[in-house]
Amino acid sequence: MKVDIVCPLYQAENYIDGLIAGIKSQTGIEIGKVIFPITEWEGMEAVLEKITGAGYEYFLVKPNDFSHSLTRERAIFDFCVSDTVIMLTEDVKIINHDCFYKLAEIISNEVVYAYGKQVCPKKTIEYYIRKHNYGKESRIIGKEDIEKLQLHAFFASDAFAAYYRPVFVALNGYGGKNMMMNEDMYYAKKILDNGYKKGYAAEAVVEHAHKFTLKQLYKRYYETGKWFAEHPEFDHYKTTDSGLKLAFYVLGQALKHFNIPVLFRWLPDMSARYLGMKKGKKRKK
Repeated sequence: MKVDIVCPLYQAENYIDGLIAGIKSQTGIEIGKVIFPITEWEGMEAVLEKITGAGYEYFLVKPNDFSHSLTRERAIFDFCVSDTVIMLTEDVKIINHDCFYKLAEIISNEVVYAYGKQVCPKKTIEYYIRKHNYGKESRIIGKEDIEKLQLHAFFASDAFAAYYRPVFVALNGYGGKNMMMNEDMYYAKKILDNGYKKGYAAEAVVEHAHKFTLKQLYKRYYETGKWFAEHPEFDHYKTTDSGLKLAFYVLGQALKHFNIPVLFRWLPDMSARYLGMKKGKKRKK
């Protein structure tokens, strides 16, 4: 298999060495083009030198022009040539030599989007949430599964995902829509609505973790709620796995492991998520 790689960067001095090493470490697969869309910042020259020194490509994006959807769309449309494109974010840590292969092998002209498993190295709240969201079993989801899974049928993550480029191009990608989040979920719905399938590769594993303050967490969920308010096509689906259910799953796991830091953080953390989402959804469309 031959794949191209797309990984948007911003102030990536702390990530670029690990990304390049991780990409070069992959086995069982041929790496074609590697493209880094780079949001311009002062002091990026050292990162650019490392990219070109590795034989990879980049294109620059003005800070005001960066878009999670349009920037990725441009990379796939204008720079990629392989049928399979693996999408990464800069803060993903590549920990296995075969994770690209394990993800790409799911892709076909039927299963046109797939995402891998993300794990968190430390037992934070995010650790338990990822454990809940990224199960042990791989699965394929089609249009026929939407009625049962409802909103969860569209769960996806471009932090570590693979696209079948011919279908992405045929469906006009993200439709030229400017989205600062959830472009992956938007595309997952698009392919299912068009009769294609979405895959989850449980054996394709990367590390991915954040460290948000409560203020940052509130803002993130506010923006998520606002996104849903701006995309009423998702209003027709129920949340089969409610936020409340997830919150109590995290609490139960923390109690089971006697995880004191998580128990102290649990209530303010979950409150920030809930209040941010609720406030964002009330935003006028």
